[in-house]
Amino acid sequence: MKTVPFRLSHPAHWPRAGRACLLLSATLACAALGALLYVEERSAMRTMAANRRAQLQVELKAALTKVAALAPLRQQEGELAMRMAAAEEQLWQEGGEADGLLQAKLSRRAEECGLSMESFKPLAAAGAVRPLAGDADISVSGSYAQLLRFVELVSTPPRPVLIDAMEITRTEREGRQALLMSATVSIVRIADNKEGKP
Repeated sequence: MKTVPFRLSHPAHWPRAGRACLLLSATLACAALGALLYVEERSAMRTMAANRRAQLQVELKAALTKVAALAPLRQQEGELAMRMAAAEEQLWQEGGEADGLLQAKLSRRAEECGLSMESFKPLAAAGAVRPLAGDADISVSGSYAQLLRFVELVSTPPRPVLIDAMEITRTEREGRQALLMSATVSIVRIADNKEGKP
C-alpha cells in the first residue's frame, strides 16, 4: 500500500486531522487574543478609575483643609471689623475731623456703588461762621439702583448718616442719561441717640 506524503504547501492538501488541528489552533489563538485585549482594556479602565479616585481624594483633603481654615479666618475677620468699627466710632466721637470723616465715608461708599461724587459742602448754622461738624450738602450721580444702594450703605452702622431734603433730577453726562441726587446729610450723634432712648 502506497502512503501519501504529508504536503506542507497548502492546508487544503493536509489530512483532515491536520486541518482540524490548524482550525482549532487558530480558534484558540483568536480566543486568547480577544481575552488578552479584554483584560488589558479592563485593566486600563481600573487604572484610570484608581487614578481618578486618588485625585478626588487629594482634592477632598485640600477642600477639607480649606474649610477647616475658613472658620478661624472668619473669626479674625469679625474681630478686625469690630476693632475697625470701634476705632472709627472713637474718631467720630472726638468730633474734630467729623467733616473729613463724613466726606471720606460718603466718597468710599459712592465709589463702591459706582457713583460719581459731584460735590461735598459742609453746612454752617444760621449766623455762624464755622460749619456744623458732620452736616453737609452732597451731590452724587449715577443710576437709580446705584443711588438706592448708596443710601442703604451710608444709613447703616457703625456710623449711620441721616439723609434729608433729597432731590433727584435727570442729567446728561458724556452723551448718556444719569440721575443726580442732591441731599443734605448729617451724622447720627451719640448724644442724640441717648436722648431719644426711653
